[in-house]
Amino acid sequence: MATARIIRDLPLPGAVNMRRDTALLDAWRPGDPPILRLYRWRPYAVSYGFHQRSGDFDHAAIASRGWDLVQRPTGGRAILHAEELTYSVVGPSPSPLFGPSLHSCYMAINEPLVAFLRALGHEAEISGGEDRREQRQAVCFKSAGQHEIRIGGRKIVGSAQRRREGVFLQHGSILVGPRHADLLDCLPPRRRGGLDRDGLLAVTTDLGRLRGAPYQESEYADLEERLASAFAARLGLELVPVAWTELGLADQSA
Repeated sequence: MATARIIRDLPLPGAVNMRRDTALLDAWRPGDPPILRLYRWRPYAVSYGFHQRSGDFDHAAIASRGWDLVQRPTGGRAILHAEELTYSVVGPSPSPLFGPSLHSCYMAINEPLVAFLRALGHEAEISGGEDRREQRQAVCFKSAGQHEIRIGGRKIVGSAQRRREGVFLQHGSILVGPRHADLLDCLPPRRRGGLDRDGLLAVTTDLGRLRGAPYQESEYADLEERLASAFAARLGLELVPVAWTELGLADQSA
């Protein structure tokens, strides 16, 4: 059976999380096993895509809440990383495991994500995409792009990818609670696209709302374990746990 390394980080500041994902992408070499990293954010953080601008956000509003603002190495639109599970995958593409193209790579990673949600009792589906007007909006979870995952027509997983020289980084957010909608408080009115908090919650869902009770802090470890198991089963991988210090990379915490 093929192997992959799995890193399960404690919650970290936004800049550290993005530096770690970037370091994994930079360090990967042909022949290395894929890497699955599971992590969270403390404090909460607003991240924005590679092609967005820092000036699109209300810095004072973000700072007043004690949250971070950080740019991702991938594309896509803004997310408030609050009550969520975050995953990242680094691996080869094209490859037998992830297929020959961007599309096949997204779909290969969607298999364990959908399996994870279905094991929790939720019938997930993969979005066919959005129109160009939606693509110009600032808020990631306002609509589901191609390859993203919905339940009952509402978006629950948002993912983005960066590819270069035969290696990719994909990371994504699985909504566990409704705090992602507080992102709108961090945007100037002109950047909200006419959306309010209730409107954003109407087009998204999260694991807590789906089961009818919020997830407690103590339950996140079980969700991570279930997610890791889905990756192993659907991709046919043996996951080998590694600590960040075992990778031979700089700590990235400074």
